[in-house]
Amino acid sequence: MKINLKYISFTRVYQSLLLSILIYNNPINSEAQDNHYWAQQYGATCTLMGGSMIGGVNDNSAIYYNPGILGFIDNPSLSVDANVYRMDRVMITDGAGKDMNLNSAQLSVYPQIIAGMVNLLKKSKFRFSYTMLTRNHGNILMNARYASGGSGSGNPEVTSFVGGFDYVNQLNEQWFGVGAGYRISEKFGAGATLFGTYRGQSYQLTNYVQEVENIDSRNVFRTQTIDEAIKYSNYHLIGKFGLSYTSGAFKLGATLTTPSVRLFGSGNVQRENSTITVSEDPSDMQNNFLIMDRKTDEKAVYRHPLSIAAGIEYFTPKTRLSVTAEYFFRTDPYYLLKPASVPFVYPTSYSDSADYKPMIDSYMHVEIATRPVLNAGIGFSREIYKNLTILLGASTDFSSYEDTKEANEMLSGFGSFDIYHLATGFSYSLVKQSVTLGFTYAFSPSENIPPYTVINQGPAADEAHLSSYSYGIILGYTYYFSRSGE
Repeated sequence: MKINLKYISFTRVYQSLLLSILIYNNPINSEAQDNHYWAQQYGATCTLMGGSMIGGVNDNSAIYYNPGILGFIDNPSLSVDANVYRMDRVMITDGAGKDMNLNSAQLSVYPQIIAGMVNLLKKSKFRFSYTMLTRNHGNILMNARYASGGSGSGNPEVTSFVGGFDYVNQLNEQWFGVGAGYRISEKFGAGATLFGTYRGQSYQLTNYVQEVENIDSRNVFRTQTIDEAIKYSNYHLIGKFGLSYTSGAFKLGATLTTPSVRLFGSGNVQRENSTITVSEDPSDMQNNFLIMDRKTDEKAVYRHPLSIAAGIEYFTPKTRLSVTAEYFFRTDPYYLLKPASVPFVYPTSYSDSADYKPMIDSYMHVEIATRPVLNAGIGFSREIYKNLTILLGASTDFSSYEDTKEANEMLSGFGSFDIYHLATGFSYSLVKQSVTLGFTYAFSPSENIPPYTVINQGPAADEAHLSSYSYGIILGYTYYFSRSGE
């Protein structure tokens, strides 16, 4: 009998566990927004207009959206934009067994982008900019517990049954950039930004069930455990090139973002799978199994894909309507971590088996693959009163997750669920400063998935239901210095 150990449970099948099942079937796939390229936008105005600013961005966030527009921004300024409050919620109904739900609700407060412009060359067509932005931020924590005694188990033979599930996945990715733009003519501009990036992620999963069973006055103890932990950091260089063109009431823009160039990175990984029975009857213990290993200070490699984007904006003195699309190319399968592994294996006969040795050799590998993604956004703004502007935006955020041979082993993702973003807010401008305040909402339509685990005594639910949503408050402030030439 072949058992999928996305489910971990004693449902009278524990004696059929095999090594190949333990290695090829991971109890849960992790998720930290690293499957979504448009989970975060930058700059309060751009965020509230759905990130649709490749063609018409007119503030400091041009260093990210389109450095080709930097040459047309005459007034140097400093902008600070933040997610003052953001709540992310993930819900998996029946995710840990029938009537055993998995939930994560996390509050985040972090700087979205800090950016500024300087005029190093007076009356020059060159403009220079700098930024620090949060490219990705995720924090998911889930846990569930189950315990029962013989009187409440529905099975008089069972003395006690305990199940547990703990899951943590935290992601932080920061980009630091310097950019320059050049006004080639009154209509045409070009520019480039160089980003130095840091990406750090910490993932841990512990999943177990334990059972003490009384059979004919014999106590039989069974336990099944899956324990995984990964922590890594990576440093890269990424370049972005942009072009902009203005024609009448239309602004057009195009960008190319290079694949990342690794500088250095390292990580740790540990893993354990076991099925252990302790009994007075040796036949109960014939399928006992344990495999475990730990590696530290291993080479870590993370790749950001090549992407191209284009946008157009229609503008009047009081109205802006913008549309943007960005295409992210596929990333072929590669290893985030690929340590040489010589795990402890019991029984030792598995280590010499031609059938199982390739699985043991790849036991500590962490593989990633991404599929191509096309995201689009639309934004609208309108001055509704003196210096007071309303902002509206919507965008897609399709998943890049791709399931390959080992990509779902560890640290991959919940899967291919998509996210849709909505935003609205207001901006108020004065001579020397502007303030923007708004609200964002993102959601994933509910979808049916296999249960991730089973930690109770009942059979697994036929399917689980995954849904998520996020809402936040965005606050932005910009201070304008003297205009060029003043």
